[in-house]
This record gives sequence, structure tokens and C-alpha cells, in this order.
Amino acid sequence: MALAGGVAGLAFAGLTVKLLLTQLATDGPIHFLSATLEWPVLLFGLGLSAVTGLMFGLYPAWEGARSSLSGTLKDESGQSSGTRSTARLRKALVCAQVMISTILLIPTGLFLKSLVNLLHVDLGMRPENLIGFSVSPALNGYQGEQTRALFERIEKEMAAIPGARNVSAAMVPLISGSNWGTDIRVEGAKATGVDANARYNEVGPGFFGNLGIPLIAGREFTDRDNLTAGKVAVVNEASVKRFLPGQRPVGARFFYDGPPSAEIVGVVKDSHYSGVKQKPPAMFYTPWRQDKQLNGLEFYVRSALPENQMIPQIRRVLASIDRDLPPESLRTMEQQISQNIQSDRLVLQLAAVFAILATALAMLGLYGVMAHSVTQRTREIGIRMALGAAPGKIRGMVIRELDWILVAGLATGVPVALVLARYTKSQLFGVEAFDAVVVLAAVFALAITTAAAGYVPARRASRVNPLDALRYE
Repeated sequence: MALAGGVAGLAFAGLTVKLLLTQLATDGPIHFLSATLEWPVLLFGLGLSAVTGLMFGLYPAWEGARSSLSGTLKDESGQSSGTRSTARLRKALVCAQVMISTILLIPTGLFLKSLVNLLHVDLGMRPENLIGFSVSPALNGYQGEQTRALFERIEKEMAAIPGARNVSAAMVPLISGSNWGTDIRVEGAKATGVDANARYNEVGPGFFGNLGIPLIAGREFTDRDNLTAGKVAVVNEASVKRFLPGQRPVGARFFYDGPPSAEIVGVVKDSHYSGVKQKPPAMFYTPWRQDKQLNGLEFYVRSALPENQMIPQIRRVLASIDRDLPPESLRTMEQQISQNIQSDRLVLQLAAVFAILATALAMLGLYGVMAHSVTQRTREIGIRMALGAAPGKIRGMVIRELDWILVAGLATGVPVALVLARYTKSQLFGVEAFDAVVVLAAVFALAITTAAAGYVPARRASRVNPLDALRYE
């Protein structure tokens, strides 16, 4: 039976993994996961099934081997077939199943709430109807002014696509996990022990308006902010709070790459830079046209058309410019955000699969224990009903027995789950390791599971015919 269950489980596991990867890979392939079950995994699964069958089959075998003739004769006369120790062991094992279900359900609830929080984070920008792609002309031999001319042509021709509202570019792709930073020094400021490091990005004209990042003060970059103009920069609120507290930022100057200093010409609201989980860092932006050495840029096209109509046009325009320069990572910003939190979705779905399986096993265990108990207590139930016990009271007796198992499982499972949840805190976003709502939801789910498992045995017990029960062998 154990080996047969192991083989069936492995077949089901292969199907489950394929379905899981298909669902997760909506934004592209997941290179670090494979749906193939390798031989070590298969042998380990089958071996574990066999060992499990032997371990849990030893006690019933031992109980059967030590049965006496007098006990067997008593069994045949209608008395209970199982000893009290055997019944207690069965209930203890089912109680352990409930405990394991609790330990898995609570972290799953925490991960679910964390993912919901991630999906509702205000990124400080408008990701809808925004398509991004990158080009790396340096890989095709472009150099210096040739690269600069190519980028300017891409900006111009992308803006001419019917349905394109705005086009802008950035050196560092947003919400992609990339982090570029350097130390800065505000001109005339004394050393105060403040962290001098700030993240930075090189962007094109109209970048903030196109991305939906509000401009608070000053201006955005223009085409005139090029190599022949003075160095300029735009900073975010976090940079102002850290480096220029109580000062007027527009017009201030700072050094970030040696002399000359850059003049702050604008201030924008904070927005997420590297990832959804990362808080908006202290940022400064410079024009990409003032960079002497450019290798690649990420372009963002704000579209008035659906992505399935705009993306083919983007490919055609790039092919008309240079057929050997394909767009890289061509996707919507919403897809980019989804990919950035892909690991969180993966953890949630894996935890949910294990929690559901554990709960299903607990439900089967509860049903099996109570069905066996009702069968063994048929004579007792018949006597109770013959003495006037109502069917509702009989059902209550069965359900109360299940409730005690549930309470015992929760009493041990909830504290253990809360202790283990502390180790998952680094994976959570906006959720504490102890969340009363999640705990109550897990308890409610297990209560519903227990009620469903006990319904059929309780109903069967309430329908016992006293006369048949008294003749029951």
C-alpha cells in the first residue's frame, strides 16, 4: 500500500509541478526551476513511502500479534475491538495532523497577506499603459557619437508611432533589481556624519512626466541639457531630507563624480527604484545626454493602445532602424512589477500547496478516526438511543469528540506556527509575524474542515437502529 501510494504520489507530483510552473511562468521562463523529476528525487520519494509504511505499520502488527484468544472471543461477542491505548494513539496521530496543518496554514496566510500588500504598494509612478524595452548598441559595435545619435533617433521615431503618447529613456531599468549608487557631497555643507551614498539614474527629457512621477519644484530635463551645457541634476524628496534639510534645494550644487559640480534644477516625489519591497531611497537623476560614455538605455513608451497592438509596432520601428538591434526585455511595466515579486508569489503558492495537502490529510484522518469510532461504538450508541437519546444528542457526542482533537491540535500548532513565523519575517512585507486575523482565519478553516470530516460519521451514528445495534457483532 505504501509503495502504491508513493507511485501515485510521484505521478501526481509531476503533474502538480508542471501546472505550478505554467502558472508562475506567465511573465517568462523560470530558469532556476524545472518540472523534471530526476532519479534521485524519484528514488527518495519511493524509499520514504516504503519506510513510512513500515514505521506506521509496526504498531498495528504488534497489536495484532499480541492479541489473546480470550480477547478475540470477547470481540466476537460484540465488545470493542480496539484497546484504549490503540484508540488514544489513533487520536494522537490525527491531532498531530491538525497541528501540522496549523503550522502550515498560518505562514501561508501571512505570505498571502504580504503578497496582497505588495500588489497594492504605491510605487510613486503610473505603471499602466507603459511599455519598456532596452537596447545595447555597444554589443553591435556602436561607439561614442554613433551611440548617442542612435538613442536620439529611437526616441524620435518611437514618439512618432501612432498611439504613442510619450517616450523617455533611463540608463537603469526601474523595478528590475538593479542598484546604481555613488557618494555625493553638497557644496558648502559641513560633514555631519550623514550617509553620503545615494542612488542615481541617467534619464532623458520628459522622463518624470512620462513615468507619472510628480514634479514638486523646478523643472525637468530638456534636449538642451547635453554635453555642451552645465551639469544639472534632479533630486527626490528623500535626498532633500538627507542632504539639504531646511534648505532650498533648487539652485544648490553638489559633487558626485569629481568637478565640476552639478546644479539641482528640480525636485520630484519619492518613487520606488530597484524593487517593490525596497523603500524609495535617496535619489538623484542626471541627463543621459551629459554622459560621455553610453552603452545601453531602457526606453519607456506611454501608449494609448493595448500592448498587443503597440509591441509589434515597437519591434517594426527598431527593425527599420537596425535589424541587428533587437529589443531586450520588451514588456509592460505591470509585467516588470509582477516579475519583481515573482519569488514572493512562488513562496506563497508552494506554501499554499503544502497547507492544502496537509489540511486534506487532516480531514481524511479525522474522518477515518470518527468513522472507526462510530463503527466500534455501534452497540453503545444503540443502547443510548434505546434509552431515549435523541439523534441530535448522538450527533453532538460525535462532534464533541472531534472538537477535542481539534482543540488539542490547535493548542500545540498555533504557538509553534507563531514561533516559526518569526523566521519568515524577512520574507514578509507590511505584515507582522503575529497577525490575529491570519490566526483566526486558520482556526476557522480547520474548524470548517473538522465539521466536514465529522458530518458523515455523526449522521451515520444518529441513524443507528437500536434493535440492529443490539444484534451488532
